Amino acid sequence: MKGTRQRNKNVTAISRRDLIVSEWRRLGAASLGSDELIRIQQAIGEAFGKHAIESPATIARELAHEGAELRHPEIIECDARWREAQMDSQLKTFGKLSVLQTAEPLRLKQAEALVGRLEHLRGRFEQTRDDRQIAELRTLAIDARRTAVSRARDTSLPIAIRHEQTEIAEWLMVWLETPNLFEQWVELRKSSRAFKERFSIYD
Repeated sequence: MKGTRQRNKNVTAISRRDLIVSEWRRLGAASLGSDELIRIQQAIGEAFGKHAIESPATIARELAHEGAELRHPEIIECDARWREAQMDSQLKTFGKLSVLQTAEPLRLKQAEALVGRLEHLRGRFEQTRDDRQIAELRTLAIDARRTAVSRARDTSLPIAIRHEQTEIAEWLMVWLETPNLFEQWVELRKSSRAFKERFSIYD
């Protein structure tokens, strides 16, 4: 689309900062407040993708170094609204994955569905080149695997639960190492004799 800047996967701090400064100067505003910050954020999103958008407070700090007069009450309010919107967006995106961090041990069916969700989101973020969200997914999976390994070693848990935790830890490791192959791998794993003998009631 005409007027839309080409996205650059390898956004550098310098290029993004240059855009912030040039957009502010293009606006020709004597001072910086909510309206200007929103328009600068839109420009960043058009150039580098939504995942590259800086917070209003960060943009304001950058422009303060360039001599911008800051309308502080507006900036604080704008930043608070933006952060609240970010939290709402994160909740909608990762809400179904919250069970990865619950106190109750995951069961196999839960784990399979959740890893499927991880892979669905990873594919979506790959398309939008959102490395920040991909890193967040990996962190969730790494933490969940660490928890599963810990529970597998917990002798206070029933042996059946411990076996499940060992299996789930393996599933998460496979996804972390080869996410695009997980679906095929887990189907082969579930059809194996060893799996059927250990988890005979899975189906």
